[in-house]
Amino acid sequence: MEEPFDQGEFKRAAFSPEITLEVYHQLPEDVCMQVEVVDGWMVRCESPTYSHQTIARNFVSLLRDPVKNADRKERTCHRVVADLDMLIAEAPKFHFRRPDVLVYRCVEYDRGTWARKPYAADCVLVIEIVSADSVTTDTRDKRAEYAAAGVPNYWIVRMANNDGPAISVEQFRLTLDGGYISECLNVRRRDFYAIEAFEPFPLRVTWEQLDDGL
Repeated sequence: MEEPFDQGEFKRAAFSPEITLEVYHQLPEDVCMQVEVVDGWMVRCESPTYSHQTIARNFVSLLRDPVKNADRKERTCHRVVADLDMLIAEAPKFHFRRPDVLVYRCVEYDRGTWARKPYAADCVLVIEIVSADSVTTDTRDKRAEYAAAGVPNYWIVRMANNDGPAISVEQFRLTLDGGYISECLNVRRRDFYAIEAFEPFPLRVTWEQLDDGL
């Protein structure tokens, strides 16, 4: 059961002059789990819908074997997770996001206040699933932030009516000039596969696999 949101703690933090990493760590866990911090400002994140969560879980499940296979072949180590904090900057302004799905290089030791959670520099793939309240954030703001942070691969998933089966997946790749270019846009009813990728890991996913559980 989801914990009740502490409006008092949220309001006190929201009206602080600036949210730093230290201030963030002092907030109650139920508040931390429902916010992101952008350039020192706390942003409330709405709880994702059932469809949103189901598609994210399917992505995690479908990515795990290809990532493990690549790790065995290349002798590397990566984690595939959903809904985990990713540090973009600690200074001059604290800034983190919580992507729907991310694949990052294993963090082998505790790095102080951010513990073993990933920095943006550790991430090789970030996936955001667009909801009704996140269209601008996912397609414009986070796209710019992730590119500036050096995340090499960013995929944007759109749902039917922003709350249903996935209807498109656009794959962006970071270029040498620091911006994203669209490498592929797969659309339901036009393309058999929702994902057909070689980077950062070989992956082929059908729409039906993303629909599992909806």
